[in-house]
Amino acid sequence: MILRRYLLRELASPFAVVCGSLLLVFTGYSSARFLGEAASGALPGSLAAVLIGLKLFISLDAIVPMALMLSVALGLGRLQRDQETTALAACGIGERWLFQAVLWLALPVAAVVAVASLVVRPQLYQNVYRLEASAERRFDLTRLPPGRFYADFTGGLVMFSEAADGDERLQVFTHADSGGQADGVVFAQRARQLTDSDGRQVVEFLDGRYYQLDPGTGDSLGSDMIISYRTLALRLDEEQAIVRKRRKATANGELAASADPKDTAELQWRIAAPFSTVLLGLLGVPISRMPPRRSRSSKLTVGLLGCMVYYNLLAVVMDAVENGELAPWPGVLLVPLLGCVVLAVLIVLPQWRRRRHR
Repeated sequence: MILRRYLLRELASPFAVVCGSLLLVFTGYSSARFLGEAASGALPGSLAAVLIGLKLFISLDAIVPMALMLSVALGLGRLQRDQETTALAACGIGERWLFQAVLWLALPVAAVVAVASLVVRPQLYQNVYRLEASAERRFDLTRLPPGRFYADFTGGLVMFSEAADGDERLQVFTHADSGGQADGVVFAQRARQLTDSDGRQVVEFLDGRYYQLDPGTGDSLGSDMIISYRTLALRLDEEQAIVRKRRKATANGELAASADPKDTAELQWRIAAPFSTVLLGLLGVPISRMPPRRSRSSKLTVGLLGCMVYYNLLAVVMDAVENGELAPWPGVLLVPLLGCVVLAVLIVLPQWRRRRHR
């Protein structure tokens, strides 16, 4: 019992450090996208921070298994380097006991990952899609950077301004999709955003021209029109954002009842997460067997390469299941099954070599 607590402490310490490091790396990766959109005016800064946090929690079902594998490799590698595993073996405590001790840590972590993958992940994706859809429908002229195009593909609005004067924009060009009718292009010397008496947002264009471009249909020629104006008001659509139903935000029951292979692949990805946690944690034990004179970075490199290969295989197999190139069952779960075979080989191979040299 004392030895088990000691080993768990030796594994938990690097697990916290590695997990925090991987989360920090992923935060930097996801921040690049959302902060870029915030800088271009597509997202408010506060909303970008919320989306970064949500994406960070969503990534836990992949980051935690990787952190567990690396922490086991580093923790047991430290014991091997200091000859503590040799002392344990001399006391009759072999590698089987190490696997059992790792399971004491891997099983609770796998339970947390299961909840994160099967329960929390769909709900977080619902929030992400809702916030992104809301951001697409929310227009703020003051966030439009001069010299850059603003495109709202949902509402069919494209806007460009050459300069800014406080909250106003100068030399503004605007194109609005008319849904198959004559397109309209607005040029204004100045533009500003106001709130009318009804509380709706209005973009007011000052001193410009409105171009109606009608290409015509069939043999009939269209009639273009140019209108000069002093003031032109464009009321913004304040309808509630429509959140499309997406697979990653779908409940497990709906995915299980669906015959679509893409839904099956998504469900299997969620199911595979806790199994991957236990599998990768146990794979850290053979990785820690590297020669004691090797540096700790070599174990870390091997562990990272193993995680990259494993998750790339998951992505490839998931894509094959979605495209119908691979049978739905075992589908994505084929990769954890292959991982179990690799683990069994790594466990049996050293024993076979020792018996051979006797």
